[in-house]
Amino acid sequence: MPSLKKIFIKAKTNLKRKIIRFQDNSIFYFSRWIFFGVLIGIVAGIGAIVFNSLIRLFRFIFQVSLAHYYSPRSELLGQTGAPPNAAVIHWVIPLVIAAGGLISGLLVYTFAPEAEGHGTDAAIDAFHNKNGFIRGRVPVIKMLASAVTLGSGGSGGREGPVAQIGAGFGSVLATYLGLPIPDRRTMLVAGIGAGIGAIFKSPLAGAMFGVEVLYSEMDFEGGALMLSIIAAIVGYSIYAYFYAGFSPVVLTPMFTYSRPVILIFYAVLGIFLAFMGNFYIRFFYWVHGIFKKIRIKPHFKPMLGGALVGIIAYFFPEIMGVGYGWLQLAVLGKLTIITLILLGFFKIVATSFTISSGGSAGVYAPSLVIGGAFGGAIGGIFHILFPQLILASDIAPFVLIGMGGFFAGAAKTPISSLLMVSEMTGSYGLLPPLMLVSAITFVASGKRSIYSKQKRNRMESPAHFKDYLIKPLQRYSVKDVMEEGSAAKPIAPDMPLYEMIKIFFNSNFFMHPVIDKTGKIVGTIKYDKIKNIMLTSPDDSRLAKDIMDSSFIPRIRITDTLDIAVHSFFRKNTDELIVINEDGNYEGILRKRDVVLTIEGGQKI
Repeated sequence: MPSLKKIFIKAKTNLKRKIIRFQDNSIFYFSRWIFFGVLIGIVAGIGAIVFNSLIRLFRFIFQVSLAHYYSPRSELLGQTGAPPNAAVIHWVIPLVIAAGGLISGLLVYTFAPEAEGHGTDAAIDAFHNKNGFIRGRVPVIKMLASAVTLGSGGSGGREGPVAQIGAGFGSVLATYLGLPIPDRRTMLVAGIGAGIGAIFKSPLAGAMFGVEVLYSEMDFEGGALMLSIIAAIVGYSIYAYFYAGFSPVVLTPMFTYSRPVILIFYAVLGIFLAFMGNFYIRFFYWVHGIFKKIRIKPHFKPMLGGALVGIIAYFFPEIMGVGYGWLQLAVLGKLTIITLILLGFFKIVATSFTISSGGSAGVYAPSLVIGGAFGGAIGGIFHILFPQLILASDIAPFVLIGMGGFFAGAAKTPISSLLMVSEMTGSYGLLPPLMLVSAITFVASGKRSIYSKQKRNRMESPAHFKDYLIKPLQRYSVKDVMEEGSAAKPIAPDMPLYEMIKIFFNSNFFMHPVIDKTGKIVGTIKYDKIKNIMLTSPDDSRLAKDIMDSSFIPRIRITDTLDIAVHSFFRKNTDELIVINEDGNYEGILRKRDVVLTIEGGQKI
């Protein structure tokens, strides 16, 4: 009776064989990616449900049961759902947030230190610098630690943990199946898109975010887009159908764009948001630098950050948690300009303390709250200064456009940001001004990004070094790198063994062509073959035609470019290629080391 371990290993081996067969069949190849996309989406959707349920559980334990604090809920149009006799115990708020930071820090730094901070950055780093590899335990620890952080009142978002759940599963699945590194990276990106698409109920923006967030310039991981779309649709459908419903995250009226003159005010908003976004990034990483210098065990730093957030929350509890309820109130015009300004500023401070101290949470949702708060404040100021142009009904669109515009500049994701706001609110009527503000903040905010692990573009990513090596290789031919004396002496078919030994003894090559009297290359003889014959039967009387390999003649034309040569080296598993001219006649030998030394030394390229 075979053991359970042997059965598991056999099943795993059979699955890998089927995957390899899929790669050789175009129909099954695409079916494979659809299957993987659905699987990643299912895990991301279920992960979003579990994660959100954990947040609610810990919110009930820490905020409701201990502090008697009820935060506004967007699904209740900003109402808290608190009982009539509920009274907040303010002095408990700093204690529960600090306790949440302590639990989060102990979880993260004990079991998975790479889960600290905002999870999207960790997934970006894994894509660029770790061959798309994420340890299987990381998403689980990230989910638990972030749920405690947000449930206790820490300022952060839900997207980072869910993105890491999807990305981690995609990475683990690809590793388990033994897929190539590029495929593992693609599945990681699809996992990011699925997680974001599910938790924000915005599948298109989620898929776009996954391929856009990797780079700070206008560059995309286009090869992963289709898989990301499939995964995001499935993740969103599962999360919405079984848990959150299909209604938008923030409920808004149907706004329309009908007065182009307001674009002037939106442009001013864009410039202001770019400035605040730059301040947000600088402050965030300044706080991060401060906490790195504090000489205590990293396990306890999130507790210190939580205590600082708790002090702010004692006086201004609006900064606690994710903050969608306050966004809903801002859209409904129920927050004053002063409250909006304080919300935007203190949300920056609280988010920096929560995450830069090592706490576990995302930065996307806080950025939406910050941008929405500042957008509503600017809209309210414009209404006071220009009541004829900016009506009271125009303030809510400023909130929504501020949400997307702020994050577009802070995270360098202009396309997914404007799509995100449109899908989160269920309104595409403000798309033109949102496009304008996103473009302005993206350009005016400079090169800094809230995601420090981003690369500027594909060319700078280690994931694509080989891709961009091909372009310069295509500018040069085999003839350009062939050294003088690279023509290995040909061997005649009837040459005896002792003469072949002399040739190899005086040769710098490990392979010589066998050429007949007509000049046709009929085979090759390798040094290893000659050496084995010498060791086993030195008096062997066979001729070259008896020992040559007529099935292995790795040819390359002298006019072929170096990218073809590099491909031939790897495809034919050889270090030397026989160079022929246009007529098929022998010209010499191209060695792999000649190409490598030329590239590294910059002699030709």
